[in-house]
Amino acid sequence: MDRRQVLYLSAAAIANSCSGAPSISVGAKNFIEQDILGEILIEHLFRQLHVEPRQRLHLGGSFLAHQALIDGAIDLYPEYSGTALTACLKLPLEKDPTLVFNNVKQAYATRHQVEWGWPLGFSNTFAMVMRREDASRLRIETLSDAVQKKSGWRIGVGYEFEQRPDGWSSFIKSYPLATSGQLRTMDLGLIYRALGANEVDLVAGNSTDPALADSRFIALTDDKLFFPPYETCLAVRQDALAKHKDLRLALDKLTNAIPVDQMRKWNAQAINERISPAMIAKSFIEQLDK
Repeated sequence: MDRRQVLYLSAAAIANSCSGAPSISVGAKNFIEQDILGEILIEHLFRQLHVEPRQRLHLGGSFLAHQALIDGAIDLYPEYSGTALTACLKLPLEKDPTLVFNNVKQAYATRHQVEWGWPLGFSNTFAMVMRREDASRLRIETLSDAVQKKSGWRIGVGYEFEQRPDGWSSFIKSYPLATSGQLRTMDLGLIYRALGANEVDLVAGNSTDPALADSRFIALTDDKLFFPPYETCLAVRQDALAKHKDLRLALDKLTNAIPVDQMRKWNAQAINERISPAMIAKSFIEQLDK
């Protein structure tokens, strides 16, 4: 039986309850990548702090997770810098990654007594993706290369990217691609199928999409930094850091531990191979602890 199935029946949990050791609550939002990151935090803190973290996964969107954090319902959760800046803290959009990080860090500390940091090593931002064999043949590595080295682009995007003000209408001003005509808008679940079938040449996805674990596809470098930064970091209540003297050191061990290629592979394993986020987390933490 997996440890998750006996969460509060374990000897460690009983001992901690009897001793009055402070608990720690881990939150996450409600999609696969966050499931994996939440399970990683739970497994890691169980091993490092010798307490059984309380699970508060599947909290919904950013607003609910943020509210749970500032209300004290959770002690920490993984968030993306651009989302924290605009959706959680209601600050103006910025595109410089360092400025975004610092603005989020300062606002969390002064408004909510929350510490922001511990970048995990990858960003989950928008990404323009093409077939790798075409990119190699045309020598395209960046979006500026795409503008200069090809015309007649057939573009596939999701409905949201077509409609949002910081989506296609702004993108095409920064990168004036010569297109073959109108965009092909489709459900996000279909864009990589269309790309693989040579129905489109370039699609708007996300940098941690599981399809990017497939060697057929490549995300082009956003060399003009059009897309806002969505660096994956941890938001942690200051009182949790005070209660758990080893928490900061434990979280330090996760800093830059997850490259984007790894996150893509995990997302693919969870979605395509049906490997549970808890099993992915357990395997990763075992390797991290070696």
